[in-house]
Amino acid sequence: MIGRMRKTKLGKIAMAAIVICGLGSCGDSGALGPPKLPSGKSSPEIFENYNANGNSKLAGGWTRTMDMSGVSFDNTRTATLITPRHVVMAKHYSRNPAEKVIFHDREGKRIERTLIGISPAAGDVTVGLLNEPLPENYHSYSLPATNSNIRKLIGKPVVVSDQKRSLFVHLINRIGGGSIAFRHDEKETYGWEKNLVVGDSGNPTFLIAGKELILIETHTTGGPGAGPYYGNPTIQSAIRSAVAKLDSSYSIRTVRVP
Repeated sequence: MIGRMRKTKLGKIAMAAIVICGLGSCGDSGALGPPKLPSGKSSPEIFENYNANGNSKLAGGWTRTMDMSGVSFDNTRTATLITPRHVVMAKHYSRNPAEKVIFHDREGKRIERTLIGISPAAGDVTVGLLNEPLPENYHSYSLPATNSNIRKLIGKPVVVSDQKRSLFVHLINRIGGGSIAFRHDEKETYGWEKNLVVGDSGNPTFLIAGKELILIETHTTGGPGAGPYYGNPTIQSAIRSAVAKLDSSYSIRTVRVP
């Protein structure tokens, strides 16, 4: 488990604010359109300036197309929205009731909530309840439907996040036994990669399905990353039960992938 494990070596990770492109050619691609994977080594950072106590400025480039408004990055024990009022966290590295949970929308606007309850689910998953639901401009993510074609998912690119508020593109290596594991792309098709380290636990991984980001995993172990597969019937059933136990007026959404 990353939250308790020994640090692994950093892989090929982008230096803080380096953008590989010609002067003046990388501006804010901006557009709040559908998610778009990078075609080269552009900056992996989500924020140009992050402020847990106020509004933040999002970075330009490819990460700007990724809607991270439903991910709370103010604490290394990351929390990710699955309904407007429920979050998922790594069970071995979760926040406690009464702690603040901070989100920033796609324009960098800050909003604060308080975690008021938690309910363990299957595997390395804990579901948390916020004191109030978030408005629509803070996105809650769908999970993979349990009838998704796992064989067709192998080799697909996924967007992996970390505690430093950065995004990387890895490939799905295997799915089975309630877990999913990733690998690095030897061709480096999408640019930067990372070996996950202590403190990255609970950060989410997303699969792009059309114009939507599907929450497919939250990190448990290091290296290219591995954790609970959110399309697994046992994992998903336990999440549904935890959501209902905490506030049954909400329910998760699922999307069949790929």
